[in-house]
Amino acid sequence: MGLKTAPNTFQMLMDKVLHGLKFKSCLCYLDDVLIFSDTFEKHLSDLKEVFQRFRAAGLKLGPKKCSFAASSCVFLGHLISKDGIRPPPDRVKAISDYPRPKNIKELRRLLGLFNWFRKFIPNYSALVFPLTRLLKKEQIFTWRSEQETAFNDLKHKLVNSDILSFPKFDLTFRLSVDTSARGIGYMLYQLDPDDETQKPRIIRFGSKSLSPWQQSYGPTKLELLGMVVSILDCADYLRGNSFIAECDHQALKPLYQKQFKGAIYERWMSILQQFSFEIVYKKADDMQVPDALSRCENSKAEVVESPVEDDPFFSVRRRRLR
Repeated sequence: MGLKTAPNTFQMLMDKVLHGLKFKSCLCYLDDVLIFSDTFEKHLSDLKEVFQRFRAAGLKLGPKKCSFAASSCVFLGHLISKDGIRPPPDRVKAISDYPRPKNIKELRRLLGLFNWFRKFIPNYSALVFPLTRLLKKEQIFTWRSEQETAFNDLKHKLVNSDILSFPKFDLTFRLSVDTSARGIGYMLYQLDPDDETQKPRIIRFGSKSLSPWQQSYGPTKLELLGMVVSILDCADYLRGNSFIAECDHQALKPLYQKQFKGAIYERWMSILQQFSFEIVYKKADDMQVPDALSRCENSKAEVVESPVEDDPFFSVRRRRLR
C-alpha cells in the first residue's frame, strides 16, 4: 500500500518538471503526458524539450507505454484528434451494450459511466433525472418504463454525439444563454470566418435547474441569474478574454446602466465585472439550443447553487475589499 498523498506529490513533481510547457505544448495528469503540436517539425522540437526536462529530473519512460507522432489518441478517457474531442469507441460500446441495472449498486456504476461523458450529451441533467431519482432515500428501486426510456435515450445520444471542438483563442467566444422558470441552458461556441459552412464550433453546453425560491424570480432577475451562472461555468475559457453573451431578453442589454437595487444584484454585478463581454440580443427563434436546455420538464437533477459560493475569485476579491 502506498501513501495517500503519493499521487498529489507526484503531480506536484510533474508540474515543476513541465513548468512553462503545460497547456502550451503538453498536458500532464500524473504519469500520463500528452504532447501536441501543429506540425511534425514542431512536434519533434516539442518532444526534444520534454525529453530534456525528464532527463534533467532523472525521470525515465517506458517505451512500451509510449506512442509518438499519432494522429489521435485516448487521453483521460477522451478520444482526441485534430477534429476535436469525442468519446472513445470502446467506452461508447461498453455503454451501448451495458445491461439494464438490477439494483442500486449497479445503477451507481452505470451513472458513473454516464457522468464521465455528460459534456457530450445535450440536456443531460433532464435526461438522467428518472435514473437519479431512484437513488433518493426511502425510494424503492423499481425499474419502470420512464427509467427504461431514459436509459435508452442516454445511450443513443452518447453513441450519436457530436464532436466538441477545441477552443481557438484567436476567435471570439460566444455564450448563448436562456433562462426559464424551469432552468438555465447555455451553449459556448465560436464562429470561424474561414469556414464556408459557418457551422458553430461547439466548445461546451450545459443545463442547470432552479431551486423552488429561484423559480419565483421575475423575468429579468431570472435572466441575470442565468447569465451569471453560465459565465461562471465557462470561466476557464472566458476569464481574460473579451466575449459575446447572447440572450433573448432585451432588458439585459443596458446591464451596467440599470440601477438594480438589492444585495443580491450587487453580488451578481460584482461577479460580472470581472469579465469583459458585450450582451447581444437575439430573437427566441435563434436561441433554440439554450431554450430547449432551459425548458425541459425534468430539469430537477442539478440545482443551481449560489454563484458567490461557487466562484473562488469573487471570494478572494471580497476579502480584499474588506
